[in-house]
Amino acid sequence: MDNIAKIIGEEIRYLRKKAGLTQIQLAQGTVTQAQISKIERGEVLPLCTTLYEIAETLGLDVNYFYNLAYTPRFDYVTEVKKQIRDAIRKRNYTEVESMINDESNSPTFRIGINHQFLLWHKGIVEFYVYKNVEKSLELLFEALYYGKHKELPILKLQQIEILNSIGIIYNETEDYLKSIEVYKEAFVKLQDLPQHDLHIEIRLCYSMAKSLHKINEFQQSLTYSQRGLNLCVNEEILYLLGELHHITAQSFEQLENKKNAYDHFIKAKNLFEIEGRFHFADIANRSIIELLGE
Repeated sequence: MDNIAKIIGEEIRYLRKKAGLTQIQLAQGTVTQAQISKIERGEVLPLCTTLYEIAETLGLDVNYFYNLAYTPRFDYVTEVKKQIRDAIRKRNYTEVESMINDESNSPTFRIGINHQFLLWHKGIVEFYVYKNVEKSLELLFEALYYGKHKELPILKLQQIEILNSIGIIYNETEDYLKSIEVYKEAFVKLQDLPQHDLHIEIRLCYSMAKSLHKINEFQQSLTYSQRGLNLCVNEEILYLLGELHHITAQSFEQLENKKNAYDHFIKAKNLFEIEGRFHFADIANRSIIELLGE
């Protein structure tokens, strides 16, 4: 029992902090702050009613905690999500589809944020594998509005990521103005959260910079790409750093600032090579050759 209490307590603490909630906020209408503190330290196992209220506040089905404590599947679910996101990053959408199909009938992925996560990635697969824009957006909006009536922090954080994916679909289909509106909505929602994963903000900056570049708003594009670069540098994050340097270089090139364009293309090329993403390194290298007129 002590081990179960510890597992549940640690997860509640992790999810509370991820949602940007204090112990007092989590306890509101449920138990006292002192009781939440004991639960998070694993000193007591919450009553079923208390656990239900905590799960509601965090945007989860209460079975999430039971699955976590009484089955070995929690670590597995975390790993599945990580692998899906890694495959998305590598643009391996058929692998994403395979993993989604494997988990679609899993009870763990039929509830709360896990179910929303699958819907989100089904929408991405529908676009990149089957080129079905209408079905893709239908699934993405279904994921976006999943649990929205609750306006819970954990769900809201994932909704921001889904908005980014919707914006990308609009960008890919050359509906740039609509993509920009979606990104603006995502930034507003991001500001409403007490804290968030900086990777999400960096991803939004890159997406917005790309769409603005497409409508020839090069100075505005630079504002967002440089905001993303500053986040990467200040927080020592490599995520999307190569892409941000590349879109920054493209905007400088359009503004006829060859020196800054060259510097950022070089940085992008070097980063892509270090990451082993040689296709992107080749693209950056071709941009350098064209810039120099060789």
